[in-house]
Amino acid sequence: MNDDRQAVVRMLREARSALVVTHENPDGDAIGGLLAMTHALRSRGIAATPYDVDRLPKYLTWVAGGEWLTNEADPAAFDVVCALDCGAATRMGPQTPQILLHPRIVNIDHHATNERFGRANLVNPRASSTCEILYGVLTDLGAALTPAVATLLYLGVYTDTTMFQNDATTAAALCAAGELVAAGADFKTVAQRVYLDTSAPRLMLLGRVLSTLQVDAGGQIVGMVCEKKNLDELGLGPDEMETFVEHPRSVVGARAAYLLREVDGQGLVKGSLRAVGDVDVAQVAAHFGGGGHTKAAGFRAHGTLAEVRARLIEYLKAALGVG
Repeated sequence: MNDDRQAVVRMLREARSALVVTHENPDGDAIGGLLAMTHALRSRGIAATPYDVDRLPKYLTWVAGGEWLTNEADPAAFDVVCALDCGAATRMGPQTPQILLHPRIVNIDHHATNERFGRANLVNPRASSTCEILYGVLTDLGAALTPAVATLLYLGVYTDTTMFQNDATTAAALCAAGELVAAGADFKTVAQRVYLDTSAPRLMLLGRVLSTLQVDAGGQIVGMVCEKKNLDELGLGPDEMETFVEHPRSVVGARAAYLLREVDGQGLVKGSLRAVGDVDVAQVAAHFGGGGHTKAAGFRAHGTLAEVRARLIEYLKAALGVG
């Protein structure tokens, strides 16, 4: 049950087949890691299948190997299950109980809240991203670092550091990114497709969400909300809101930022939290049963947007030590 890179690599090498899984509502680090590992294992003759309960986010449909992704798989049919970027086992979705019954689970992650549910675990909260960790794992595995694999790993580092701007941007992360670019990572396409490309409906959605901006605690707490009808009326999915939370975070003087989204119109709200400075938003998310990183966390809660917003603001005020 201890963190052991050698044990992780050994279990992967011994496998003839592998189910590679990541968390629901996958982001760039999740998809980048999922497909980089799949490419790497297949290059070594291991029959690898990438699994996620949710579809590829629209802004990531261009990634190499995206067509391999499936949401139907029997964990018991594989020699090993490789779980990536799953801070909590439940984030793997409805298949979690079946996955946890597997005797050979490799768990690779960078969340401090990781439950170390694998037979072999490699969890490094100091890493910028799961893809940064995977860079070392794939090197040890002897997998070919092709331009496609390098691009996928770079995607994870780039997105989890918010374009090398947040506190996860360490010297190690920048070194890894540089080495991945040297190996052929297409950094221009990553930047263009993830953060620059957009659509008219998405900009209209952003306008609606920005209109809900609310400032509390003398400007230290800034956040926005999104009703489900906004997405429905514009024909957009929730993945179109990736990076929206960075807008309140960018407000000068903000120490904590949030984005709340109505999930189903029946009392379920999804929250994304960001911190600037010394605030631990993972502890705030924990009040709702969520978690994540000190500077970036998430949760789901029951209630109306107004109710969840009011509760969240009180928790944030307590975390900030303000009345």
